[in-house]
This record gives sequence, structure tokens and C-alpha cells, in this order.
Amino acid sequence: MDHPIKLTSTRVVGDQTHVVLTAEAKRVLADLPPRSVDIVAVMGPMRKGKSHLANLLCKRRSGFPLGDTLKPKTKDFWFWIGTHPVQTDRYLMVVDSEGLGDYSDEEQNEKDLKYLALATLLSNHLVFNLQGNLDSGLVSHLRLMGDLAERIRVQKDGNDEGNNLGDHFPELWVVVQDTHLKPPEKDDGSPQSPDEFLEDMLERKDGHTKAIRSHNEMTAAVKAFFPKRHLRLIPAPAIEADVLSNLDKVDASVLQTGYNEAVDEFTREIWESGQVKRVNGDEIKSTGLLYIMNYYVDAINDPNVMPSVLGAHEAMADGECRRASEEQMKTFHKTVEETVEPLMPMDEETCNKRIKTAADNAVSKLFADVGKWDKDGTWKKSLQEKLEIERLALLMANGSTSHDLCDKIIKEAGQGVRQKVERGDYNTIDGYDMYDRDMEKVYHTYKQRASGKGPAFDKVLETFRATEMTWRNTINDTARKLKEEDRRLKEERRRRQEAEAAAEMAAERERAAVAMVQPHAAPPGGGADAAEVAAVGLYAIGQGFKAVAYLAALALQETAREN
Repeated sequence: MDHPIKLTSTRVVGDQTHVVLTAEAKRVLADLPPRSVDIVAVMGPMRKGKSHLANLLCKRRSGFPLGDTLKPKTKDFWFWIGTHPVQTDRYLMVVDSEGLGDYSDEEQNEKDLKYLALATLLSNHLVFNLQGNLDSGLVSHLRLMGDLAERIRVQKDGNDEGNNLGDHFPELWVVVQDTHLKPPEKDDGSPQSPDEFLEDMLERKDGHTKAIRSHNEMTAAVKAFFPKRHLRLIPAPAIEADVLSNLDKVDASVLQTGYNEAVDEFTREIWESGQVKRVNGDEIKSTGLLYIMNYYVDAINDPNVMPSVLGAHEAMADGECRRASEEQMKTFHKTVEETVEPLMPMDEETCNKRIKTAADNAVSKLFADVGKWDKDGTWKKSLQEKLEIERLALLMANGSTSHDLCDKIIKEAGQGVRQKVERGDYNTIDGYDMYDRDMEKVYHTYKQRASGKGPAFDKVLETFRATEMTWRNTINDTARKLKEEDRRLKEERRRRQEAEAAAEMAAERERAAVAMVQPHAAPPGGGADAAEVAAVGLYAIGQGFKAVAYLAALALQETAREN
């Protein structure tokens, strides 16, 4: 990130002020690749150098805005997140909060408790920044710590018997800036460390006054909630007022040596601690951070709900499982787009095998990512069910693509035959044989072009054969009728020709008979009667031949009609 952005804002809902995560913060956190996160939250009274310390923890001199008036510059929560300065395989997230004790806010105490609770729940390093001298007033600034037990639970149902909030709270760093005093010496005269001085300040006091009881309750709470606690002392960075009001602009070389050394040592301790944010012992990735933030913010705003560690863990686990499931679905779709869909259509066995491989990989990666949280296998089963729906849909798509392609191929191959059928080109005596030869070419072309084009190959061919069989039967029937008609006409022509030949033969015989009679003269005296008799006889013979020929022709025609 180039600069810090606002993490939360406030809005009034009814008669209550609610804390909400900003849309920009949600977007930034959602877009981060998954890594462990070291979260440092900086809290403390306003105008005590809190934001400058937050900048130094980011290994920056500017970013979080600094103010030089009584009016606080930082409102709500702001954060910066980037690569960790030391542990480069993780993120460092620094959260700067609105100063506690804003004089302009009448409901400050309630607001302070909400912010302190949220900062405590979100961080694994809680830096409580103060300013001033080491005296009894130091402990009084920690008064809000004693009220955390009334705002946070371990169990969702609030039954925390046997559970210690301190097992889940962050490491506490009390930083006192601008101090010029050192911790007092021990009884043996040796120097007392800041941590030892803090423990002395948290010692229980004897007595029963109201002030003593309040002190003991508060110090007991601090020690119970923050078993890991430290005190660090940082001298004033400079004496000059113009330098103090421009710490984000001046070079480190103009600051006091003791200040630079103390700040460097403190930030290095934080960075080199090796800690990361955990919830109920489970390490939180940047992907899960948004889920626990949403849960804590919602719980803090709800007067009927108290934020709990296990509730946050449940929200984080559920969110991480959802995130991992969605990621694996995206990975599955990408794999399918690259290795299955470009090859469609393909045979169903190969298609199914490729899909199942992608689906099995998705389920395996889900288990490796969030299997420790999906103990009952609910998310695994849900993903498997979704992937099965995808598998069936892809197989259907493969079949549909195969059908469309095979249908296109066979229509293109059979287009010429269809046109001939529509024109009646096969309605001839030899049409069926011609059609059969053309269809063999169609089937050959289809098998060449559609082979290996998916599961619809046989089905499309079967559908086409059904249509083609209708054409085939019609053409075959037409050819058979044309052949029968041709045979009948040829038979009639033959019989007619035979009858005509028989008639011609009879006529020829008649002419021959007449020719034989004409050359002979009649005998004298009565010869005329004999000639007439002969002529009459020949005429009768001729007529007989004609009758026979006529009857023969009639018989032939009758036979042809019967056939």
C-alpha cells in the first residue's frame, strides 16, 4: 500500500453509534494473496505521539496523519498493510486508532471501550501509547483494561468457566514517550528494567478503600488478560517545538540520539518477535482476516451479542472454507476452459475423464487448504455436489456440440443428394442404382469428417438413415413401377408387331394366290363360268386368310390385356 486507508467509520443506527468496515478496506483485504499476518494495533490517549509511532512501525516516517492541535487528527481506525520488514513471507499490518479520551465526544467512554475491545481482538501486538513520567498515574491510564472482561468472551454462549481470556489476548506493549526519568533501582542497587518496573506498578496494594479496590481490580485484570506484557521508555525526539510538530517531515538525523536508538530497538523487537495473528490457536491468513473483522464489528454493534474468540474462530473457519470452495470452483472452471472445452466435441469417455481429473484436483486442494476446519466434511461434500452438477452439464454440452457438428457434416455431405431428390432426378428406371451410389459417397464422406467428433456420431447417423430410408423406399418403389410399365409397354409393342407381321404374311399369301390365277385364260364356250368359279374360290381363300389373321391379332391383343 502506498498510504494508510480508513479501516472503520461510524454511523448512527437508531439511537446507537455503530462501527462499520469501509468498502475500500474490504476491497484491499479481499484482494490480498493469502499469507500470515503480524498485526500491530496502536492505542492510547489523543495527542501523545501515537500516529507517529504507528508510522515508525510501518518502517515509514509519514503516512498516518499527525496533528499539532488539541483536536485529534485520527478518527476511527486506519491501517497500513505490506510486506513484513523482517519476515518477508508474511504481512505486517499496523492499525492506528482514534485517540482515547476525545474531549469533543460526550459518549467517549463507551466508544473507547468499543475501540479497545476491537483493537485487542484484532491484534497480536497491542501497543498502548502514553506520554509523561513514570508515576502512579501511569497505571490509571490502563483503567479501560479492567472492563474488557465485560465486553469479550471466549465461548459463544458466554459460559467462560475454565477459560482464560489471557490465552487469546495479544502481547501488550506499554510505551511511554517523552519520559526523562528512569525506573528506580532495586533494593540491591542494581538498575531495574522497564518490565520489572511495570510489574511493580501492577502489584496489589493493601487496604480496603474504594481507590485501592479499584486499583487492585484493574491491575488484576491487566495481569490476567495480558500475561505477556512489556514496558518500553522512549525519550523526547527533540526539544524544538517546530521539530516536534513536524516529526513526519524532518530527517531522523535532527532528532535526539537517545530517541532514535529507543525507537529502533522497540520497532525491531516487534518485527523480530516472529508472532502472527491467531484465533483459538489457528494461524490467520490475510484471506481470513476480513471474516473475523466482520464478525467482531457485527458483535460489538449488537447490544444482545458479545464478541467471543470461538465465535470469531467459527466465522473465520466458515469464511475460509467458503473462500477456498469458491477458489477451487474458479480453478476448476479455468482448467475446464483450458483442457476440456477447446477440445469439444470429444468422445464421452475422454471428456468425462478430463472433467473428473479437474474435479478431483479441486477437492484435494480444498482439503489441503481448509480440511482442518471442515472437520465434518460439509464443505467438501458441498463442493463435490457442485462439481458433479458441472460434470453432467459439461458432458451434456459436449454431446450437444457433437450433435451440432455431426449434423452439420452430414447435412453438408448429403446436400447434393437432397437437391436431386427434390428435383426428381432419381425418378427414372435407373434412379435407384444412381441414388444408392450417391448415398455410399455421402456415408463415406460423413465417416471421414465426423469420426472422433464425439458421442453424437452414431445417433446423428442413425437419424439421417431414418430420413434417408424414406427417400430410398420412395425412389426404389418409383423405379420398380417404372420398370414394370416399361416391361408392359415393350410386351404390347412385341405383340402388336407380331400381329402386324402375321397380317402382313396373310396379305402376302393372298397376293400370291391372286397372282397365280390371273395368268390362265378361260376355255372356249363356257370357259367364262369356270374362270369365275376359280376367281370366286381364290377370293374365298383370301378372305379366309384375312379372317384367320384378324382372329390371331385379336387373340394377341386379348392376351396382352390379361397380362
